Amino acid sequence: YEYIWATSHPDKISSIYADNPGGPDMELVMNTGKLALNDVPILQIGGTIDPAYGQYASAIEGIYHQLGGRISTMIKEGYCHHPHSLINPKPIADFIESSFYSKKDLPSFVSSLARYRKMYYYSLATSYTWYADEQVNITTRGALFSPCYERYEIYLPKVQGFSNVIVPKKPAPGNPWIFRADYVQRDAVVDQELLAKGYYIVTAATPYTDGPSHADWDAIYTYLTAHGFAKKAVIEGSGQATGEMYAWAIENPDKVSCIYGQNPILTGRLVKVQPLDNLAPLAKAGIPIMHICGSLDPDLDKQTRVAEKRYKQLDGKITVIIKQGQGHYFIPDAKPAVAFITANTKN
Repeated sequence: YEYIWATSHPDKISSIYADNPGGPDMELVMNTGKLALNDVPILQIGGTIDPAYGQYASAIEGIYHQLGGRISTMIKEGYCHHPHSLINPKPIADFIESSFYSKKDLPSFVSSLARYRKMYYYSLATSYTWYADEQVNITTRGALFSPCYERYEIYLPKVQGFSNVIVPKKPAPGNPWIFRADYVQRDAVVDQELLAKGYYIVTAATPYTDGPSHADWDAIYTYLTAHGFAKKAVIEGSGQATGEMYAWAIENPDKVSCIYGQNPILTGRLVKVQPLDNLAPLAKAGIPIMHICGSLDPDLDKQTRVAEKRYKQLDGKITVIIKQGQGHYFIPDAKPAVAFITANTKN
């Protein structure tokens, strides 16, 4: 009932604490999007053998995560639907109090826009911890238990589509930023490390029809640098999304610090000369490149190995790391990529 009332009055809610939530149907689960749009944080506490957990609590958690809302979960090992709450309710009270007094200020690159949406980015990391007061292990995850960053969906005038900007808690000197074409997933460990170091993460706007427009990406670059972002961006991506960013970097080598790609496919949908055949502007500008690839990736030999050979022939600096036994999709060790990016970031 609290979810039903809250989704009908999302502008009147500062937070929701839900203990082993249930409901008459799945409509309440689907309507939680209204709460995410109104920046309502949620804390759910339940038990691993509560029969309603999979039907309601986990469904709400998954949807709210994907919608960019702040949701946190505490699941008590071996508990059923009762008893409710915690023996020591301090974590619940702290959540409610902090939600009520949460900061509402907007960054300067958002406050001047007529249209935007505020969301949040945090990892899917899960902890399994002994709580002495409860005398039980509790699984925790979500916005209360991982670094949680504001993510803004911004709409710029005359730019097709929207951009996403994830904001670090404390921007590094010079406001360094990552420019990429693909959406930042919850397991993006490289981006999480860079956020912790003060980098902004920017996903370029892409319209729903023909794919990326470099004129739109130029407008995004101009807008962000006018609001204090570094003049040289770090180019990053995975798969063909890396290739799309390569294409923009080749047209704008003076605006690029370095390039990092995971299993990149160096093709662009809307360019006459493909990036793999047009690396000279990057080499001439002295832009360092790093690729991390799986040894079983079907594109390794025809993409990264070719790019490596050609870039070296152009006297360009390129580093290739091969992860044995991995294919096209895997979670890399973040340390080499982060070390490369931070060492080659320029303002």
